[in-house]
Amino acid sequence: MMDHDRILEVGAPEETPEEPADKKDENQVEDGAWDGSEAELVADDDAAVYEDPQTGIRLSYTLRREEIYQCLKSTGYIKTTGTRAIIETAVLAIAAVLFFINWFSEYQTVSLVLGILSILLIGVIWVVPEWGLRRRAGVLASGAEMVMEIYPDEIVLNRGDSHAEIPLDGTASYAQYGNCMVLFHEGKMAILPLRCVEPAVLPEVQAMILAGTTPRE
Repeated sequence: MMDHDRILEVGAPEETPEEPADKKDENQVEDGAWDGSEAELVADDDAAVYEDPQTGIRLSYTLRREEIYQCLKSTGYIKTTGTRAIIETAVLAIAAVLFFINWFSEYQTVSLVLGILSILLIGVIWVVPEWGLRRRAGVLASGAEMVMEIYPDEIVLNRGDSHAEIPLDGTASYAQYGNCMVLFHEGKMAILPLRCVEPAVLPEVQAMILAGTTPRE
């Protein structure tokens, strides 16, 4: 199972920072709207002496809480949702009905208690995972700037003192959730919101990523 705590937004604080009220609207995910971020062309300083220098594209951005939430939810960070949750809910609902029928017919207190407990467990199945997912997204949305440099053969990520590299040699995979491209490599994942990609370089960015990765199953 993928360790989502190793998301390439490493170094996030343990507590969710409070956000000013006037920034609330900035944290809403826009449908494909470019936010005005400008891309930079950078040279690959790590290229070997016998290799031709490659030009990369540098993107700077800050992940929003809702973007992280959508990606974590889409990647299956919470395993109790989906088919399993539906089956458990159905079983508990049937049990609750039977307990309440027994209570109405025989007035046994234990049947009433078990019926109420079944209803409460249904709430736990759906509410608690959602709460945990949003809390985790809030913790990872630390407000720190991520710098991503995309070259034809690799992606370099820097966030504060944290550094990571994703080779574009077919060993990494990708998926797109909403307006975000998500890269997966060695149990880690990196999120690239397309809102921060200048429209003029977007086709080139997508082409390099798609050419060097495989679709995530």
